Amino acid sequence: MNYFNWKKRLSQLVIVMLMITLFPLTGLAEETDIEPPLTGFEERNGEGWTTHPEELEFLEEVATLSDRVSYDQIGTSVEGRPIHLVRVGFPEPPSDEDIANGNNMLVIGTQHGNEAAPREMALELLRDLAFTEDEELVELLHDTTILFIPTANPDGREADTRSNADGIDINREHLSLSTLEVQAIASVLDEFNPDITVDAHERPRDSGNPDIEMLWPRNLNIDEELRSLNQEMVEDYLFPSVEEYGFSTGLYGTPGGAGGGDERIMRNMLGLRNGLGLLTETAGLQEPNYRVDAQLRAVEGVLSFYHDRFQEITSIVSGAPERQAFIGSEQNQPFYLDGADNWEPTNVIETKPTGYLLTNNQADAMATHMNLFSLEKEDVYSAGKYISMSQPKMAVIPFLLDKRATYNEVEGIALYNSQNVGTAVNMNSLVDHFANENAFINERDVRTLKMQLTAIDRFEKNEDSTKVNKHLDGLIDLLDYQVDNELISEDAAGDLLGYTELLKEKWMD
Repeated sequence: MNYFNWKKRLSQLVIVMLMITLFPLTGLAEETDIEPPLTGFEERNGEGWTTHPEELEFLEEVATLSDRVSYDQIGTSVEGRPIHLVRVGFPEPPSDEDIANGNNMLVIGTQHGNEAAPREMALELLRDLAFTEDEELVELLHDTTILFIPTANPDGREADTRSNADGIDINREHLSLSTLEVQAIASVLDEFNPDITVDAHERPRDSGNPDIEMLWPRNLNIDEELRSLNQEMVEDYLFPSVEEYGFSTGLYGTPGGAGGGDERIMRNMLGLRNGLGLLTETAGLQEPNYRVDAQLRAVEGVLSFYHDRFQEITSIVSGAPERQAFIGSEQNQPFYLDGADNWEPTNVIETKPTGYLLTNNQADAMATHMNLFSLEKEDVYSAGKYISMSQPKMAVIPFLLDKRATYNEVEGIALYNSQNVGTAVNMNSLVDHFANENAFINERDVRTLKMQLTAIDRFEKNEDSTKVNKHLDGLIDLLDYQVDNELISEDAAGDLLGYTELLKEKWMD
């Protein structure tokens, strides 16, 4: 596939008129007889990266010259630099609503500011798509929209540092959503749910061998059909296509280390968000033009794969949310808090929770996550929120809310029964769960708690708040006694005491 046909100048007016007839409103350079713009990097023949002002001027010029392109600001960096989203479609980009409801692909450049080639690739590719006459590309642009965040970390690019201006590696914050840059990226992922996302990087200390490494999302909680297709795209499609241009290829990372299943990084988060994902990593000590070309060839391969397997990709990606919601509702399937598809997990929740109970304060602290992951929540009377695992983004929920997760944001109460959440009956089922997990020293202590909860249930049904609160105080005394005498595990006691406090808040209203 040739992405540079726009460079061929047409010398005869009759050919120009023919192209206008065949391709109305395409925004081709030949229609206006205007040379498509070059990046600062191209103008200097690779002797200096595109500057931030040059990028802004370049985006404006491309959007002005091509009807296929629009862009706007989606966020602001720590130091106030704009973060842009570019949309490329044929004959023009659809509305954001239509993009979100249709097919789209996203290319993200330079999360790490000292990895400049991905940004240059993104700028050149969006320009090439804006003016290409290639039939396959025009067909693809008619069926889907290609989105770009050319510079995800503009402060880091300006300073030539891996981190953002606060010294944070933003590619370790896609679970926490703690930086402005990551929130901008997450807003795009949440709104548009791309079929495929390219997360382009470099290995700054490598001089080659291979020229470019690639990898798919390896997290074990990703939809199996997605991960299988993703692996096929990399190994069976992209490696051969990139190697045809003379570049050596390889898989990124090592088992148990870089390239694993870490839920915080973009590559894995793309799969956890139910899309296909690709990590590219060029060798940062190689010649700049060579690195940019390797990045271009890799993403060209993704575009070809998208074109050739369009219906299959659409079917698998669009079906993933429903499959994940179903798996989230199945407690007989484990949840993996570590591990990868090439590394045996060591931290596994064998009995998956049905959901997590949060206090109102915890729910407030998670407001950004609820919004940018589109997580569904249910009110537990006025006392808290319940986050069910039976929803499309279930794969991020334990990572965010489970006390056993390495990088959790809050410690919610894991529940194993989704019926009557926020009642003594539901809490009684949690006691049963902990009993089955051998959290109590003897059966007598289990019976004592269950008898107390049965009494509370009776008073709840009679809406006798005075007796409910009196017996909840008695339940706290029982749990404190069991803790003091080491009759209950620390985890079980913590969750049961937390649940009791939530019930007290409910019945004090």
